[in-house]
Parts: sequence; C-alpha cells; structure tokens
Amino acid sequence: MILRRLTDALRKQDWFTVAIETLIVVLGVFLGLQVNNWNAARQDRISGSFYLSSIGDDIASDAEFLEANLINLQRESEHAVLIDRFLQGEDVGVSDWDMFQIIYYRAGWTPFSANRVTYDELLSAGQFRLVGNAELRREIADYYAGIDDFAIFYQFQPPLRELIRSKYSPPVQAYMWESCFPGAHYRTGHGAFTKCAPFEDADLVTATLDSLRQTEGILDAVRYTQSVRIIVMGAAETDLEEARTLSARIAETAR
Repeated sequence: MILRRLTDALRKQDWFTVAIETLIVVLGVFLGLQVNNWNAARQDRISGSFYLSSIGDDIASDAEFLEANLINLQRESEHAVLIDRFLQGEDVGVSDWDMFQIIYYRAGWTPFSANRVTYDELLSAGQFRLVGNAELRREIADYYAGIDDFAIFYQFQPPLRELIRSKYSPPVQAYMWESCFPGAHYRTGHGAFTKCAPFEDADLVTATLDSLRQTEGILDAVRYTQSVRIIVMGAAETDLEEARTLSARIAETAR
C-alpha cells in the first residue's frame, strides 16, 4: 500500500507526499530494528541472569565441598601425627587393627577442583559478556583463576599410596573395601572410614604393620604429605570464605 502511494506520488511529482511516505518507510524500518534490538537485549538480560545464577550455584557447591573437606583434612592431620609416631616405634595407644585401617586409608587423598561447568560453557561460547555486571565478571574470573593457580596442591598425588598399599595383601584389601569402606564417597570423604570387625588373620595384620615400619622412605613421605596438607588447609579456609561471599553476592545480584 505504501509502495503504491509512493509510486503514484512520484508519478504526479507530489514531493510532499513522497517525503511523508519515505519518512513512514524509514521510521517503520527504524522501529522494527529497534524492537529487534530491544528484544535481543531483553533476551541477553534473561540469559545473563540465568547463567549468573547458575555460576552462583556452582560456586556455592564449591563452598559445601571445601567446608566438608576441611573437617576431613583436620582428621587426616591428626592421623598423620599418629602414623608418624607409630612408624618411629612409639606406642600410640591404638590397636593394631585400628592402626592398620588408619594407615591404609590415609594413603589416599581427596582432590578438589572448582565446579566450573557454567563458567567454562560461557567462555567456550564467547558469551561471558552476558553476565552484565563487569565487577562481578572480574570477581568470578579471579575466583576461578585463584583455584587454578593452587591446583598443584589441591590435586596433589601423595607418594604414600604405592608405598603403603603395596604392603597390603589382596585378600586384606578386598576385605577392607567390602567391609570397612562400603559407603566410601571420595569426592567429599563422607562416610568413608567406618568401624568394621578385624580381619580374621591377626598375624597378617601385625606382619604388615611391621613391614610398614621397615619400609624405606615411608616416614619421609608421611611428613611431606602432611606439609602439603597443612598448606591445603590454609588455602581451603581462604577459598571457602571467598566462595561463600561470592556466591551470596551473586545470589543477591541475580534476584
């Protein structure tokens, strides 16, 4: 309709009508583009709020893990002191079977890596800008960078695992995994160390402990692992506080 009127006006050289019709066309195109831009911006805000909330949930899950793991690390630290004294030949007031379990279990390590599912998704898609708050973007990036910088400690592989567990016979290890650690959850350490009846061959338990005491390098490995554990405990306290603060701020902003 507009095109027909514009054609008629041009034919009649009705320049006023031509100007009006042209203005209507231009204004219509402009408004259409503006509406599209408004819709796109609105969708970006909705997506940004969703992703920000999801990142907040991811960081909150980090806080939950770090809180639980700090408790576990403290218990590990207490056991490390006990193991150190035992390996030096002291009477630590613990039964052979209990010490047998403690040493076996503390040969392991519970690693930590930040939950960065949403963050990595946004980065890989080049969409981190959807988080509209520039200060929050910086704080989120700094949080993950800090965890990455400390990965060498959080992902530590203790030299104890092979030194210790190679001394435990296959039947003993099978019994312990079936009876002593049936609910082991090594992501958090929850429910991993439970009381269980002693292995039926008490002489084998005693012989294994004697062998551990005589294993070259085991005491040094226990002490080195403990030194790393102390570092991780300090870092975990700092990162726990940061994760709590940042996730709370994100939750407030994303409302």
